[in-house]
Amino acid sequence: MNNPDFHRAIGRLRWRHWLHYALQSLLMAGLVLAVSRAVVVARPAGRAPFTSTLTLVLLAVGALLAGLGLLWLRRRMVPNLRRLAEENLRVYQGRILLQDSLLLLSGLPLLLAYGLVGSLPALGAYVVLMPLLARLTAPSAETYQRWLLQF
Repeated sequence: MNNPDFHRAIGRLRWRHWLHYALQSLLMAGLVLAVSRAVVVARPAGRAPFTSTLTLVLLAVGALLAGLGLLWLRRRMVPNLRRLAEENLRVYQGRILLQDSLLLLSGLPLLLAYGLVGSLPALGAYVVLMPLLARLTAPSAETYQRWLLQF
């Protein structure tokens, strides 16, 4: 715990964690805005956006399957005390990346609600939810040690 290299590695991991949240949030927002603009251009005048229930169901199932795939991969990334410390730290970093991706997918319905319907409360909830999730799941030396000793 007093190893300076370990604390530098955890600091880099924390920095990447925050960067990942910012970049993936911007990417998802950009994609949702592009899709909503394409839907507005493609739909006939007078029809409400995404009136098709099948389209909404397919979007929800796709997000659910992506989330379940990430969760399955995350659960398979377990520590091994026989590994080198650097390898366990890399596994932990991959696990954090997958966890962040999974948690960021939870904000996708809010972004879609804003992009397709124009719901400002949904956008406000997204803006509050993402930094809150990033803060609550920020990696630290203590969380790494708990993960390392849980198996």
